[in-house]
Amino acid sequence: MIEPVGFTASVVGITTAAIGSVKFLYTTIGDIKDVPTALGNIRSDLQAVEPVLQKLITDLEREDSQVLPTGAIKSAVENCNSACSTFKKRLDHWMRHATKYKAFWAEWTDRVRVGIFEQGTINVFKGRLNDCKSTLNMALNTSSVLIVARQESMMKEVKDSILKGNEELLDREKDRADRELAAIESSMKQLLVSIRDEVNEESKRNLEQLLEEMQEQKASNDFFRKTCEEALLKTKNIYNGIEQEIKNTKADNNSKAVAGLINTSGKVRNVKQNISDTSAGGGSFAGAGIIQDLDLSIPSSKNE
Repeated sequence: MIEPVGFTASVVGITTAAIGSVKFLYTTIGDIKDVPTALGNIRSDLQAVEPVLQKLITDLEREDSQVLPTGAIKSAVENCNSACSTFKKRLDHWMRHATKYKAFWAEWTDRVRVGIFEQGTINVFKGRLNDCKSTLNMALNTSSVLIVARQESMMKEVKDSILKGNEELLDREKDRADRELAAIESSMKQLLVSIRDEVNEESKRNLEQLLEEMQEQKASNDFFRKTCEEALLKTKNIYNGIEQEIKNTKADNNSKAVAGLINTSGKVRNVKQNISDTSAGGGSFAGAGIIQDLDLSIPSSKNE
């Protein structure tokens, strides 16, 4: 588990680098004369993701930050930075033969007749950017919801309504992420067929390169889904009155250690726990938290 202080410093640094990559690519595309619409539209995606990255830094550095300290968020920002760097290389490759005597759009038109590589690369890049934006939006929105939900002066009915609304939003976003994953996997299967049937070696290499980029897109979708799942769990726990921070639960030498809510069937409300170093050794038992109906006579029982 990433510790909050380390998480903040690490993600702020990576996010700052990602913002630089986004701005550089935005400027680069803007400087292309007669840029094709397909490329020009990317500037809108870049413009949309930058303020979300900026907000992530601001929210992480707040003293009351509730941003989920999850590896998926860090990975989403890293993926955004990587996607921008990769696409910049593709752009340089596409323009390497451009001259002042030939407009870029004309060369672009010549190349797109070759196959699906260029447009596929654009679609994958836009998908990775969108996944990054969606991942961070879900994390930041949940952060705001948790801050509001912890205000003691707010009526319980209002808190419950806010938390329930966030839960429904996260459910919808997770469903969308699942549909996008299915679409990505379907596209990858079709691409594998194209690679198998392609006879031109250069085109085949391009398609194989696109497949690698699709695998990165699939990973960015995974970051999005994981963030939705973690935010959903956090929201439900707060709604049910459960807040837990459990660290270093250990057991060795035929011992047993349990911590948290054990056999409560999710019926417990208004619980706040901060459980730290729970351990057991030498055939002993250690338990911490709210524990019900725990049978210690059966070492391999369902309560492990």
